[in-house]
Amino acid sequence: MIRKILTGIIAGTLIGMFVTSVIVTNTNNLLELFLTKITATSIIAGVFCGVYNSISKSKLQTFFVSIVIGIILFYIKYLTTGHDFDALTMGAFVGAMLGGVFAIITKILDSYSIYNRLQKRRKKGFGNYR
Repeated sequence: MIRKILTGIIAGTLIGMFVTSVIVTNTNNLLELFLTKITATSIIAGVFCGVYNSISKSKLQTFFVSIVIGIILFYIKYLTTGHDFDALTMGAFVGAMLGGVFAIITKILDSYSIYNRLQKRRKKGFGNYR
């Protein structure tokens, strides 16, 4: 669970910095990109998506719930800070990116475990019918 939360923090940081660099084009400093409201909200969304990903087993459900988490958190940010960017679109975009990251990581890890299981069975003679 801690690994998935750390993955959410790292993914939220990178996605938040990407969204900030696209929207706010006059920043050149990496620290300014990191210390914005968008990046902070993306990190919080990454934490919540990581917690949900550790609870859920479905990749598609994780993707859709991540979109909802992103929308809710960015709308709360809009209500509390009055940030004038479109909260729903930005939340849906960040949630979809986080959900996609978690779905891809889950798929890669599942495929890797299946591959390792198949290799162990092949060493034991599974599939040698000659």
